[in-house]
Amino acid sequence: MSRRTERVGNLLRNTIAEVLARKISDPRVDPGRTSITRVEVTEDLLAARVFVSVMAEPPEQRNTLRALQHAAGHIQELVTRQITLRHMPQLTFVADERFKKTMKTLTLIQQAMDEIRQKEQASSAPDAPPGDPDKASV
Repeated sequence: MSRRTERVGNLLRNTIAEVLARKISDPRVDPGRTSITRVEVTEDLLAARVFVSVMAEPPEQRNTLRALQHAAGHIQELVTRQITLRHMPQLTFVADERFKKTMKTLTLIQQAMDEIRQKEQASSAPDAPPGDPDKASV
């Protein structure tokens, strides 16, 4: 990705997020649960993949993506009014699985850390008398 396409992608991401928050009134798109995570623009600037993260159950995520894809032309028109490009890229909305994978990884790490703490507390608990704060584990 060139510097130019990266800049255009960031500009589109910010503008699309603003449009979703302020100008889209579709009940299937909840701006509080929907976020634009990134936009990948082709080198010729004619197409853009808009990655969307929806904090909801899978059926609701699919409905939101369908609604965004259905409204892509309208969203593109609203974005065109706010930014000036020689050619406005054709927008395609796709689910951002990277965010879900990151959250799952963080959850697994947290679970592992909790298990380690529980094992440390269980192994040090018999050594410490109940009233001795010097030997109590933290």
